[in-house]
Amino acid sequence: MSESQPLPANLKRYHQAAIGFVILNAAYLVLAYWKVPSFNITTQTMGSLVFFLLFVAVLARFVYGGSKELVLVLAAIYAGRILFSSYTLVMGIAHPIVPYVLPTTLLSFYLFGRALWNWP
Repeated sequence: MSESQPLPANLKRYHQAAIGFVILNAAYLVLAYWKVPSFNITTQTMGSLVFFLLFVAVLARFVYGGSKELVLVLAAIYAGRILFSSYTLVMGIAHPIVPYVLPTTLLSFYLFGRALWNWP
């Protein structure tokens, strides 16, 4: 029989991170649709959208439950995204949508860091 892992003491911050993760990913999608004019809605894009939303929902469920390892992995991924996006902005080679969606990435990273490392 496997032992269940203890819940983190700051479970409320994990709840906030999960809810923020869903909201910020929805905002990311809205910004992407609004700022990328070549985005056409087809059956394939609708299927991808549904898959993306389900994937975000599953990840958010685990974050809501206090999965410290998943939050650490997501924080590392978002840190890499922030570094790469910042680099492309400084170099002038960023996609035109990057300045609009970078704040959603920063806020998601902050929420993950807040849950993991007890940031204010």
